[in-house]
Amino acid sequence: MLYLWKRRSENVFRTQRGGYEQKKAAAAVIAAVLSVAVLCGILAGCTTGGDPADNLGTNFTPYDEELFVAQMAEKGENKTAFAVNGVCLYPEIVYPGRLFEENSRGALEFKGAMEYLRDALTDITGTQMALTESASYTGGKAIVFTLNESLSLSRDGYLLEISDDKIAFTATTAEALASAAYAFLEEELGCMFAASDYDYIPPLKDIYLEKQTRTVEPSVEWRYVYNYESFIPVSEDGERTEYGSARYSKLRLNGTGNNDWYRWVHTAFTYISPEEYYDEHPEYFSLCNGRRVYEQGPVSGQLCWSNEDVYRIIYDKVTAEMRANPDTHIWSISQMDTWINRGVGCECDECKAIDESEGSQMGSLLTFINRLAEDIEKEFPDNYIATLAYNYTAEPPANLRPRDNVIIQLCLMPGDSASSYADPKSGAAQDAHDLVAAWGKVAKHVVIWDYNIDFHNYMMPYPILDYLEENNDFYIENNVYGMFHQMDADKGGDFAELNSYIFAQLMWNKDIDVQATFNKFLTVYYGAAAPYIAEYYGLLSSNVEKSGVELYLYASPLRYSTSYLSPAALDDYLEIFEKAERAVDGDETLLNRVHMAEKSVLFAKAAQFSPDMGGRRDALEKFMDICEANGITSLMEGEGNGDEMANFYNAKKAEITAMPAIIIAMILGAALFAAAITAIIISIYCKVKYGTFLIWKVVAKKRAANAA
Repeated sequence: MLYLWKRRSENVFRTQRGGYEQKKAAAAVIAAVLSVAVLCGILAGCTTGGDPADNLGTNFTPYDEELFVAQMAEKGENKTAFAVNGVCLYPEIVYPGRLFEENSRGALEFKGAMEYLRDALTDITGTQMALTESASYTGGKAIVFTLNESLSLSRDGYLLEISDDKIAFTATTAEALASAAYAFLEEELGCMFAASDYDYIPPLKDIYLEKQTRTVEPSVEWRYVYNYESFIPVSEDGERTEYGSARYSKLRLNGTGNNDWYRWVHTAFTYISPEEYYDEHPEYFSLCNGRRVYEQGPVSGQLCWSNEDVYRIIYDKVTAEMRANPDTHIWSISQMDTWINRGVGCECDECKAIDESEGSQMGSLLTFINRLAEDIEKEFPDNYIATLAYNYTAEPPANLRPRDNVIIQLCLMPGDSASSYADPKSGAAQDAHDLVAAWGKVAKHVVIWDYNIDFHNYMMPYPILDYLEENNDFYIENNVYGMFHQMDADKGGDFAELNSYIFAQLMWNKDIDVQATFNKFLTVYYGAAAPYIAEYYGLLSSNVEKSGVELYLYASPLRYSTSYLSPAALDDYLEIFEKAERAVDGDETLLNRVHMAEKSVLFAKAAQFSPDMGGRRDALEKFMDICEANGITSLMEGEGNGDEMANFYNAKKAEITAMPAIIIAMILGAALFAAAITAIIISIYCKVKYGTFLIWKVVAKKRAANAA
């Protein structure tokens, strides 16, 4: 019996040992496969499959210029003839003379608008238009601009009348009359201010306009798209050189250049600087971790908003500034800059008591702002105090309400440009939704600070248009006074011209047909390449949608290397651009516009880690050529040191050159990883199975002893 038990135990062990050898081999294979899979995932990323989802790109239909020309030539019972066979029947543009004599921003914008209107109508109709000062106007059909400051209109609102006798625009400000001129060209005559160096002017020889009398009011009162492509031109010494013909004016972006704001944001230390006050009065600055500081690690400290001397100093300075600047109406008293989850307000007993009572660190700041707004209102009833709701002050206080002469600049940090804020699908979008809804209930004047940019990668493909209309409506429904859409501060951001145009159009009129506007822009700006640009944009947007990623404002292409910017997806995009280039081959202007759209994909291709060394090298060289040809020198916000492009080029060129060694190292690393996993599995298996064998031997001995 002892022999039989011993043989059985040995047979069991041998059988299991044989299985163990098989499992050992299987484990090694599995580990190797996993390692290769990891390596392939790093090198190739995920591909994107399936049909593109519906979006602006996939729903593209080319704009039909011939149809529009035919429609403009149609007569009708309620229409008046504006131009017949190339002759304009309203050949004079009549303007208030004093607006050509003043030197204010509004007057300069108006003068530029009148000169542009004259030249555009001359191009459209073939008739040489005349500019006539109102005092010299002797009658007859004309386009008449009139100032009437007694009308009850918003700052850019105007009255429009189109009749058999005249086309009349009446407004309370020069800026509004300028906006009326540009709106007339776009909305009635089909022009499009597509880029700072290109305006689409349709060829219209016969024009019949609908007779009408109506009031035009912008959907958003204060409008600002902050990007290089809708700029105020400046000379080398930083002085503004023109107003009226700048693209921002044509797009009716009345907030550009922080218009009507004495200072913009992060102004606290402008009024009470650490250099001037800290040594003698540290109590003016925020208490943080038991110390009065004006720096909190990498971010700024803040002021102590409950300090009476702080209030008195700021009040005195602000009122002095208001007396000296009677034509400016908004003063920003706002916290210094911080990062997401970095930096807090003052934690002294007085500030902390207010903040805890209000459930937000906005409590102590808004207490200060409301007091200042109430005091300045006595002398300056038309002026406003603005402040930021930003990072640690983003949440509205529980009980305090901003006064009517307070503007809240609500920063939707970090936001998510791949999601609707009306119907959020990410945590960041939900946060934005909640902030907009909460402040909309308590504040009369809210300016949305909307982030539509990747600050660390201006050039990265970043589709932001598909939820724009939904978000715009959501903001308006929640009582916004203005919108500040932050994009690329430097030349060359992804689809900068297209983005700024559609953002501006929606703020002017929330009811525009965004798809039709998108279709027209691509058609007139990219010509024969438009269908391919639309195909690319549609696939890009669809890949973002299907991957479910957030478009984050501080991301690198690597973040999306397994989603919409995977190597496979980038190659798909570049194939589309090859077709776009062929479609406009021979037209240098259109080809360069295609290249400017393509450069974002080239940037991502060059920046991404992949084994396609030749493809990366070609993308890098082409990207650099496009940037050099178009004067693009910045890759991210705030760098501007003149070396960015060269540094990027040198770093990526070195990385691509070293790629074979990197791949070998990764393969060896994967093999070592597989070997390590295999060794661990073997070790565990041996311990378990050898332990089982010993147990069998002990059991066998005991049973043999019992049998004896």
